Amino acid sequence: MKFTMQTEDLSMGVLSVIKALPVRSAMPALEGVLIEATSEGLRLTCSDLMFQKECVLPATVEEEGKCVLKGKFLAEILRKLPNEPLYAEQEGMNLKIRSGRVKQRLQCVEFDEFPIMRAKGDVVDIRIGAEQLKNMIDHTVFAVSTDDSRPVLTGALIEAGADQLTFVATDSFQFAMTNLHTENGGVEARTIVQGKVLTEIAKMAEETDRDVTLSITKTHLTVEVNGTRLTARLLDGNYIDYKRIIPKECKTRVLVNTAEFYTMTDRAQLIAREGNNSVMLHFEGDTLTMSAESFVGRGEDMMEVSIVGDPIDIAFNPKYILNILKNISDETVYIEFNSPISPCVIRPVQGDAYLYLIVPMRVY
Repeated sequence: MKFTMQTEDLSMGVLSVIKALPVRSAMPALEGVLIEATSEGLRLTCSDLMFQKECVLPATVEEEGKCVLKGKFLAEILRKLPNEPLYAEQEGMNLKIRSGRVKQRLQCVEFDEFPIMRAKGDVVDIRIGAEQLKNMIDHTVFAVSTDDSRPVLTGALIEAGADQLTFVATDSFQFAMTNLHTENGGVEARTIVQGKVLTEIAKMAEETDRDVTLSITKTHLTVEVNGTRLTARLLDGNYIDYKRIIPKECKTRVLVNTAEFYTMTDRAQLIAREGNNSVMLHFEGDTLTMSAESFVGRGEDMMEVSIVGDPIDIAFNPKYILNILKNISDETVYIEFNSPISPCVIRPVQGDAYLYLIVPMRVY
C-alpha cells in the first residue's frame, strides 16, 4: 500500500470514524481503524459490531492495500503532525508515514478479517431536512436510558406514518416525543435506534444543508452525508406503548414563560443537588413558588404564571425540568397536572411539535 494525501484530511477522517470505536473489545482489530487504499481514494472504517462509520477521502494511490492501526493512537499522531502533504507506504506489518520533516513507523494490528456491516433486505427510505433531523434528535435523545438492563430503552423509537414522523425516547423518569408533519409518499416504518447512534447522526446532519435520507432495513439503519456513511444495527424488542402513558386530560393547566422557568429551576438546583435533589413547586392563584432545601441552605423563588384548575404542590428532580426546557425555543409552554404523584405534561401552546412527561418525586 502506498498513497499521498493532505495530513489534515486524514486527521479529520480518523477523528470522524473513531466515534464508532468500542469502549473495550476482546478483538484487537475493533480497537483500530481499517485503512484501505483503493482506486476511489482512501477508505477508513471503524466498528463496534453495533455501530460502524466509514468515509472515503481524496488521495493519490500508487499501490492498493489495507491495514489496521490503533484508532485513538493514530488520531493523536496525526493531530501533532505538520499540516503538509502526507506520504504513506506499507512495509509488512508497518506503515511508514512522512509529513514535512517528520518520519514515523507505525505498527499495524494483526487481523484475519475486519468485520464490515452491510445492510441487506428491503429498504425503506425516510427523507428529511438536515436541520429538522438534528432538531428532532436533540429534542428527544437526552431522554434515552443509560441502564443496559432494559436495552430497548437505550434507544429511541422512530415511527414514520403517511404524513408524520415521530421520535420517542424515555428512561422511565422522563419522556420525550417530537413530531414532524411531512410528505414522505406514504412510507411507513417503526424501528428502534441506539441513542449514541442518533447523537452521531445529529452531528453528521450539522455538516450539510441538504436533505438526509434514513435508509432502514429489518436489521440496520444507514445514513450517508458528504461521503461519510454510518451503519447501525437496530435494537431488537418491543418498545413501550407510549400512547397509553400520555394523559388524555388534566386537572390543572399552567402557562409559564419558558426562559424564566428555566432560570428559576437552574438557581434552585444549586441547593437541591446538595440534598435529595428535589425542588418543590407550589401552584396557586397566579403564582408559582419554587423551593429547595439541603444542608447548605434553603432557597425560595416566585414567578407569575397563568393557572386554570386546582392548586397543586408537586416535587421534581430539577435535572429533568432543565433537560426539557433547554430544548424548547417557544416563549411560553403549558404544564399540565393531575395529581402530585402522576406525571406532568409539558406541551406547546399551539400545535403538537413536541410533548414531554416528567415523573414527580415523592417527598416526605
